[in-house]
Amino acid sequence: MKPIKVGVVGLGMVAQIMHLPYLKESDRFELAAVCDVSRKLADRMAAHYGAPYACTDVDDMLRHGNVDAVFILTFNHCDIAKKAARAGKHMFCEKPVAFSVQEAQEIKRAVDKAGVTFMIGYMKRYDQGFLLGLKHFERMKKKKDVRMITVHDACFANDLAIRSMYNLVKYNDVPQQIITDGITTMEMRLRQAVGKNAPAHVLSAYRLLLETGSHDVNVLRGAFGDPHKVLHTEIWPEGNWIATTLDYGGNVRCNLCVARSARNWPDEFITAYGLTDTVTVEFPNPFHKNAATEVRRTFMHGDATTYETTKASHEEAFEAELRHFHDCVRKNKTPLTSLDQGIEDTKLMADIVKAFNGRR
Repeated sequence: MKPIKVGVVGLGMVAQIMHLPYLKESDRFELAAVCDVSRKLADRMAAHYGAPYACTDVDDMLRHGNVDAVFILTFNHCDIAKKAARAGKHMFCEKPVAFSVQEAQEIKRAVDKAGVTFMIGYMKRYDQGFLLGLKHFERMKKKKDVRMITVHDACFANDLAIRSMYNLVKYNDVPQQIITDGITTMEMRLRQAVGKNAPAHVLSAYRLLLETGSHDVNVLRGAFGDPHKVLHTEIWPEGNWIATTLDYGGNVRCNLCVARSARNWPDEFITAYGLTDTVTVEFPNPFHKNAATEVRRTFMHGDATTYETTKASHEEAFEAELRHFHDCVRKNKTPLTSLDQGIEDTKLMADIVKAFNGRR
C-alpha cells in the first residue's frame, strides 16, 4: 500500500518534537510538503526532514504540494481546515480543534461537505496505560461502584519543560501583521464562546482549558462519557487556576482542576473512587518520549487491601495516534478522537467557564 502523502502546516514546538520525526520514521506516511509563516523555518525543516516542497502559504501547498492529507499544527485552525476540506484533503488537527463551538461547527460543515477524514490529536486516548485504565473503569461502571471522579492537571511552562530536553529552531522573520491578526482572531473567538464582556482572567482560564485542559476533558469523556451538567466553577483571579464540579448522575460527581504552574514537570491524572475499588491513571510529561503511563489500582477483598501498579507499555502515544489516523484514512473509518467529540469538548469547556460567569 502506498504511503499517505502529508503536508504539515505549522512547524513549531509540537511539530519539531513529535510529528515531524515520527512522520519521517513511518513507512505509512510520506512527508511531501511543509508550510509555515516563517520562510526560514519552512526551508530549514524541509531540508532537515527531506520534504520536497516548502512554502509559507497554505493555498500554495494545497495547489502544488502534492499532498493527500494535511497536518494542522498551527495556533488557529479554522481557515486552514476549511481550505483543506475544499481541496479534498484528509486532516489531522492538533487540539484544541477550535476556540468556540461556532468555529468548530464551521469546520464540521466544510468537512462533512467534502467527505474527508478529520481526526483530533488527543494522543492520550491512544496511550496504552490509559487503555488499560479504561478496562478497570469499565469494570467499576458495570458494578456501579463509581462514586467520585477526580481529574487533575497542574501543567508546566513549556519553555521550562523542554529547553533542557530539545533544541527547537525558531526565526524572527514572521511579519508582525500576521501575529497581530492571529491574536485578534483568537480573542474574537474566545469571546464568542464565553461572552464579549468576559474579563481578562476569565478569558485566560478558558484558554488554559482549551490549550491544556482539552486533553483532560477528552480523557474524561473517553472514560465516563458526558456529564449531565456543570454544577459549580471557580476561577482564581490570575486565570491560571480553574476548578469545576460536574454532575454524572445519581451519586457520581467529578472534580476537575486545571492549573498553570511554574514547575517544570506536570502532575496529571484521572482517578475513579468506588466503595471497593480505586483506579488512577497518571500520565507522564508528554515531552518525555516513551515514558510509561502508570496505572494504580487499590481494591478490597473483605478486610484485605491489595495495591497494584502497572506500566502497560513504553510505546509513544504520538506514534499510536498516527497509526490510527492512517487506518481511518485507508479504511474510511471514523476516528476515535473525532471532530464531533472536539465540538462536544469545546461546548463543555465553554459551559464550565460560563458557570463561573453566571455567579457574578
